[in-house]
Amino acid sequence: MNKAFIQYKPVIVVLLSLMLSACFSWGGGEDEETTPLYYVVDVDRGSVATEFARDRVLLIKPVRVVPHFENKTIVFRVGENEFQSQPPHEFFSDPQDMFTNQLRRWLQKTGLFSQVVTDDSIAADYVLESAVTGLYGEKRAAYSPQAVVEMQFFMSAADTPQNMLFQTGLRADVDIEKTTAANVVMGWKQGLWELLTTLEQDFSGYFAKLDAR
Repeated sequence: MNKAFIQYKPVIVVLLSLMLSACFSWGGGEDEETTPLYYVVDVDRGSVATEFARDRVLLIKPVRVVPHFENKTIVFRVGENEFQSQPPHEFFSDPQDMFTNQLRRWLQKTGLFSQVVTDDSIAADYVLESAVTGLYGEKRAAYSPQAVVEMQFFMSAADTPQNMLFQTGLRADVDIEKTTAANVVMGWKQGLWELLTTLEQDFSGYFAKLDAR
């Protein structure tokens, strides 16, 4: 038994060496560059409001994302009118779904509405439409590295959608150390947190005036 093991041992070592060599070659080559790396822009308001408005249901329409940012692949701005996708860096889900879920979860916690829904079969008092108009990492030579997120919001009464009750446009330019995908995503998280905090404050002011009438 020992002799047989010794006889075949060099062959085993050679085979293992070839396998390990192949693995290291694959890990540092084309597969590594094409395998998607997934990211999520996830923000949390934190605590839930202790009191909620009564009979004030908000319907959130799916957040629209302008065409040049609607794909899953992360985008950098590299020129005045030039944007460049950054494969293999991708969002885990479609930006529209991701931003819609973040917006609904945040507003539900504010207490400004009795319920926040995305199902248009549920009777609502208000309808919120929104759009992501900017979502990129700033990588132009003349600009400092930043993560940019820009959104617009439009709220109307459900029974008179043609009459706009509230609208605002918000933008966050978050400074980052270097324009890499990971840094940009962290910047977007901070920027979205700032945008939703401001939106909540704006809504709070609007309904405070409305309730005071």
